[in-house]
Amino acid sequence: MNFKIILTLILVIALFAGCKEDTHHPYGSDGVSPGLVTVNQIVNKSGGAVIYFTAPSDKDVLYVKAVFSDSKGKKREVKASSVIDSLTIEGLGKVGDYPVELFAVDRAENISKGTKAVISPLLPAVEQIIPSITGVVDYGGIKISYANPLRAQVSINILTYDEVQSKMVYRESFFTSQEVGTYSFRGYKSVKTKFGVYIEDRWGNQSEVVNFEFTPIPDDFLDKTLFSIFKLNNDKSFDEYGFNARQIWDNRWSDQWNCGHTNFEPLPHYLTIDLGQSAKLSRFKLYQRGGYELYKHGNPKHFKIYGTQDINQLPPYDASNPTAGWTLLKECFSFKPSGLPVGQVSSEDIEFQDKGEDFEFDVNDLHQVRFIRIENIETWGSMDVTVIGELSFWGDIIKTQL
Repeated sequence: MNFKIILTLILVIALFAGCKEDTHHPYGSDGVSPGLVTVNQIVNKSGGAVIYFTAPSDKDVLYVKAVFSDSKGKKREVKASSVIDSLTIEGLGKVGDYPVELFAVDRAENISKGTKAVISPLLPAVEQIIPSITGVVDYGGIKISYANPLRAQVSINILTYDEVQSKMVYRESFFTSQEVGTYSFRGYKSVKTKFGVYIEDRWGNQSEVVNFEFTPIPDDFLDKTLFSIFKLNNDKSFDEYGFNARQIWDNRWSDQWNCGHTNFEPLPHYLTIDLGQSAKLSRFKLYQRGGYELYKHGNPKHFKIYGTQDINQLPPYDASNPTAGWTLLKECFSFKPSGLPVGQVSSEDIEFQDKGEDFEFDVNDLHQVRFIRIENIETWGSMDVTVIGELSFWGDIIKTQL
């Protein structure tokens, strides 16, 4: 019995002695820190630099990382695979000299000693854009023009003076990567207003503020509950395929299943709307049918908009001249910020259309109208069908019809 007990104890001790912790290491790791990274060249660029390097020859080197403090004093890292020859540092908001240290890291996360370098980024995008900023008075606000030669992804931000807080406060932003462009910030009262404009990039770097003072041009929103279809000869039905023309002014957009939709028939297509009120129209927004159909299918690309005050004063309908008696208010060409081919859209395209595509009438040639007529000439999808997500109008309202 004693012999059996002794034998059992020996076996237990041997078992525990054999159960040592199995330490796993990445395949190919030798547990030794890699050699030094060699810096071959530094190419400074706007807001950063490209550092060309040679990784050490250790077989288990996984990546190279650069460690530095940005223009706000925040410590940052940029990593690049050891099989390529460069890494890019971006997002530095000020010109100056920035110390950078490069390290090689192997599969076991062993880190080499640092290789020191200094980068000297060129003028960042926000500082390149801000001198180009100009502002002019606009319908209901201010129109900003800008040049963005690097096509950087930035926001143009608006401040206005707040009497209660006795300071300039943030109001809204417009995001862009366009090389040149304009944008109207609207919705402001027709009183003398102090506007501030600044640029911000995706790393939070901000430019100085440029200030303007304007009295926005009156810009009243037309009540869409007064709108209705006024069907003329040759006008197309926008009630097809389960859709309804009233969806064109129901204050819903960016929805693939909420729009006015015609049958498939040769262009041009005509749509006539009674606004239910007379106004000197200043501008309108056309929202495309959204979802999968954005910038494709029957969304208008080239169209004209006409107006008249009195539909009864039009001459008899002439099929060879279907807009006789109407005043051409504007010829319109829809814009796609990304410039991508049909079927491809960017986040900027989606945001642009979600805000509505703005079309202004000539401030020096405004017409009082009650009826408008749209002639759709070309669609984004080059298809013989017209779809409209939403229409909104603004202007100086003269009279509301009862």
